[in-house]
Amino acid sequence: MKSDTLAATPASAPHSGRRALIASFATELFHRKGYAATSMRELASVSGIEAPSLYNHFSSKETLLHEICFGMADAFVSTAQRIAAMDLPVENRLARAIEEHLRLLFSDREAVGVFVNEWRHLSEPSLQTFKSLRSDYEQFFAGLFQEGMQQGVFTQGDPLWLGRQLLLLMNGSVHSTAPLDEDAIAQLGQRFFNLWMGGVASRPAQIS
Repeated sequence: MKSDTLAATPASAPHSGRRALIASFATELFHRKGYAATSMRELASVSGIEAPSLYNHFSSKETLLHEICFGMADAFVSTAQRIAAMDLPVENRLARAIEEHLRLLFSDREAVGVFVNEWRHLSEPSLQTFKSLRSDYEQFFAGLFQEGMQQGVFTQGDPLWLGRQLLLLMNGSVHSTAPLDEDAIAQLGQRFFNLWMGGVASRPAQIS
């Protein structure tokens, strides 16, 4: 489920040296000011790298946005694929999915902010590809709820709606300014799991 658009700057390409520096400054500017309000001239000024050198690494401002958005999208989808393959009860996979989603959210708040808020500036065909990746990720959560309903673990409802609402709830936590270490993320994940299971579980949940 990887993107193959804008192949000159694939999301999975490793950052090194000056390219990494440019991407880092672009992420900060897109997050703080917004993609539309940021220019390549400003990026050159802030990074201390002249515009011709910027274009040697990224052919346009959108290639930078593409790399940031698809880098995060690929990370979320890859995590979902790994959890989906685990031989665990559905409620345990849901707990893992919640914790791993939160871990990715707090891994790079600026990149996540761009991923969540600026993806609409992508042009076609990248925009449609990105939407497909988002849909794949939503369907992963929906699939967990659907499986749990079929097993009688969760009460009946709309699996896709439940998945989307859970993601919206978790994504809102990225606005917190509190530093979160691994233990804090695990505790936050448990709170989200308990809160959600309290609303959809047909019996008390036991996590092993």
